[in-house]
Amino acid sequence: MSYPKKTSRETILEAAIGLIESNGVDELSMRTLAAQLGVTPNALYRYFSSKQELEVAMADEAGKMMLAAMQKAVGTQVGLDAVRAVAKTYLKFARQRPALYALKMRYCKDENDEPDSHKQLWDAMLTLVDGMQGPWPLEDLAVTLWAYLHGLVELDRADLLEGRKPEVAVEVGLDVFLAGLLASQK
Repeated sequence: MSYPKKTSRETILEAAIGLIESNGVDELSMRTLAAQLGVTPNALYRYFSSKQELEVAMADEAGKMMLAAMQKAVGTQVGLDAVRAVAKTYLKFARQRPALYALKMRYCKDENDEPDSHKQLWDAMLTLVDGMQGPWPLEDLAVTLWAYLHGLVELDRADLLEGRKPEVAVEVGLDVFLAGLLASQK
């Protein structure tokens, strides 16, 4: 049996990401995606055995995109400047690509399969805070920073910042976070 040349894992992922960014994650179906690609739904199952497998692959792709954006934002910055760059980029990614961000968070640690990008993002957070942990274990500091950023994103997504700009909240929170770090190192 031959398969249309326009169908590939990458083509399917790209179309699926476009579909959820236009219509939301809940509107994703293999049938709708196949129609958009001009193939039968069975053609998609050659690359993804289920809708969940496709979603996990999209979550992994989202993680890779987020990591690339964070690395680009950091550039050659180190220390506190790098932390600020990552925080702003994390918020920006979540705001500009809400459906993709939500899917990434849904599959951070799937019970059967942890996307590769999750470990890569975690390693990036550990590297980011390495050398500034004070009396705290490195993993605790990284999880605290990640929890702060994720919590802020969720408050913004739920429209609970009561008119405050999330960019301002990031700066205030980071000032407090970093002041605590600096004070612990004295």
